[in-house]
Parts: sequence; C-alpha cells; structure tokens
Amino acid sequence: MDTRLKVTRQNNMLIGTLEDTDRLNATIAPEVKAQLNSNLNKTEVNFILNLQKIKFIDSTGIGVLISALKTARQNNGNFYLSNVNKEVMDLLSLMKLDKVFDFYEG
Repeated sequence: MDTRLKVTRQNNMLIGTLEDTDRLNATIAPEVKAQLNSNLNKTEVNFILNLQKIKFIDSTGIGVLISALKTARQNNGNFYLSNVNKEVMDLLSLMKLDKVFDFYEG
C-alpha cells in the first residue's frame, strides 16, 4: 500500500501531510490511523496534521483524528490540526470538535 501520510521533522515538531487525496474517509482511514499511531506512540511527540488538501472527511476519518489526539495525549504529546479548509472546519464545528482539537497557525 502506498504511504498516504508524508511526515517531515521541523525543529521539535513532526508535520504530517496527506498526499494524493482530498478525502479522509473509510477507504484510507485504516492506513492513515496506523501511520499516525506509529508516530504518536512515542513519548512527548508534537505532531501537526496538515489538512490543506482535504476537502471531505467522513465519520471514519473523524474517528482517526480523535484516535490520534487520544494517543498523543496518552503519551504526553500534542496533536494539532492545521490548514483546515472551510468545509472541514464547518463539520468539526457542527460536531463541536473545534473545541476538542488544537489548531496550529503558522
């Protein structure tokens, strides 16, 4: 399977970008979840997930984001979302998840 999540290191942050897709849905969710967990299952990781290209997230994709946040917190790390487009932010707001996630500006 192709790696959908490209991870780079910048200072003390890991930055993940979803490649080759504009959707975070049930089709790619298991792969993305596994990749996020492998990065977040270490102590005190600061991880930014860049959602710049993502225009659609389904319930499975939301579950992946919540799982990543939970894994980061269990390991005393941080999980941020960045470059969230309007459609995705509207969905997060509707589900009150805009109050749960931390957003990275920069």
